[in-house]
Amino acid sequence: ICPMKLRFVDPNSLDKNLKATIHRSGKLGFTVEAAKKLKLADSKSAGIAFNEDDALDINLYMEIKADFDENYFKINKAGEYYFLNTKAFFDSINLDYINDTVVYDILPINVDGKEYFRFKRRPSKKTKRPSQPMSERS
Repeated sequence: ICPMKLRFVDPNSLDKNLKATIHRSGKLGFTVEAAKKLKLADSKSAGIAFNEDDALDINLYMEIKADFDENYFKINKAGEYYFLNTKAFFDSINLDYINDTVVYDILPINVDGKEYFRFKRRPSKKTKRPSQPMSERS
């Protein structure tokens, strides 16, 4: 056996559960872990962007501003829960968040020395209801 040096991964050092979900109300809600990673606060705002250089890139990109910017979405808080009022935005891009479960994994990225977050959409797991009559269902 060749000599080797093993380095074990500390699972506690990994970013876990960094996700955002579009609710049926059109609000974009963040998990507690995502809110911590993005350093969300109700005094801040969030800008949502597209990658104009790649028409096939369906990800969304977010910048968090340290203060409120009227050209960005206001970050709102309800208890420990943070969200953005994004209904009009998702309606404008024809995203069917009412009939489809829309969940984004959030990944920090660096562009030209500046921190942004990529929102990568997860494949939908929504399943169709059985088509058999109610009387035949068990």
